[in-house]
Amino acid sequence: MTSHGRSASHRLQSARHPVRNSSSYDNGTVNIGSKFEMPTDRDMTSATSHSSLVEPRPKLAAIVLAAGYSSRMGKLKPLLSVGRSTAVEAVVRSFVSVGIPEVLVVLGHRADELRPIVEAAGGKCVLNPNFDQGMFSSVCAGVAALPAGTDASFVIPADIPLVRANTIRRLADCYAAKKGNIDIVYPVFQKRRGHPPLISCTVLAGGLRMGSDAKLSTLLASHEARACDLFVPDEAIHRDMDTPDELVSIRELAIHHEIPSAVECEAILAEYQTEARVARHSRIVADVAHRIAVALAKSGGLVEPLLARAGGLLHDVAKGKPSHAGAGAQILRDLEFDEVADVVALHTDYPFTEHKVDEAAIVYLADKLVSGERVVTLEERFHRSAERFREDPSALAAATRRRTAAEAIAHEIEGRLGVELNSVIDGSLEAEGLEGISKDQ
Repeated sequence: MTSHGRSASHRLQSARHPVRNSSSYDNGTVNIGSKFEMPTDRDMTSATSHSSLVEPRPKLAAIVLAAGYSSRMGKLKPLLSVGRSTAVEAVVRSFVSVGIPEVLVVLGHRADELRPIVEAAGGKCVLNPNFDQGMFSSVCAGVAALPAGTDASFVIPADIPLVRANTIRRLADCYAAKKGNIDIVYPVFQKRRGHPPLISCTVLAGGLRMGSDAKLSTLLASHEARACDLFVPDEAIHRDMDTPDELVSIRELAIHHEIPSAVECEAILAEYQTEARVARHSRIVADVAHRIAVALAKSGGLVEPLLARAGGLLHDVAKGKPSHAGAGAQILRDLEFDEVADVVALHTDYPFTEHKVDEAAIVYLADKLVSGERVVTLEERFHRSAERFREDPSALAAATRRRTAAEAIAHEIEGRLGVELNSVIDGSLEAEGLEGISKDQ
């Protein structure tokens, strides 16, 4: 921080302003808008009644802790590859992509190697000469370097590299919506807090007065009364990489990180209060879709089985709402799972064209092959529809259109696989010459 004869602690306290809303941090004002209407943001409900207001942004920063020895890993963790970048690059870029203006990376051990990588990713380096005194010394070094006027800062170790940009954005929005009534926002997944907390500078300034053997957890616990929890569909908030086995797990998660995992999908269903019977139906649809997609992928089709599975799990996330396919797609777009949103949007009506089979087509078909919690044939499924809509010509025409699309998709898939669809769905793959297909792909 720029010095004007005051201590870092005093400057942080005096710089704190009333917190304002921001869903983007690359401009001076922001509309309080639709993100606050999401049911996962129950603590932010009051903000939705003022959607026409334009308020200045809070000034946020991020402190990334990358100074340690990485003794348990045996290799310097910030420099380990995760996906297409190093761990420290991944962390820095997640904050930069959201528009956090100050991303401070605290360095110590092998700082000269890390500095050019951090700066190329958009971070600013802060040297902690006392890094061997423990992680809290790096927290304090980062806090002391925060620019004057900073309202709050994220704090995260560099070995938690896969936190999604949307998680950071949602934490920032929640903090802003509280308008100074809280000091800490924790991301929560599966009812457990994770990284990164967003912490007011009032709290962080208090850390500068603690001893070098203090812990961040102790500091945060002393401000529990002014903390709040925010659900995020992001299992990566719990995923660090202290050991080689954890590194392998992180790298596997990074491969398809744009698609919510099965546990993230389940968490979304729970958070949006999907009825139990609908969730059970969705799991069966997901299993059917996944089996079909795996078979197609093994036969050379350009489909992603994990996307089909996620689409199946989440296709009815907004069941019971008007135009539930569109409503579900909007929920997922707000969570920035755009690929899955595209699949969900088409699960009630799919505009099938000849020879086109993608993940949306697969989920559309799988949904028609599952009635309640039972796998059925298309004939059985649509015979019931014909009986039900016998006296409603428009509804009957819609059902007929959907059956035609489902049958066309099924025919196309069977032609590509050279087997009947029910053999794939039933898992009888060996008998049909598809023994190489793995259910767990």
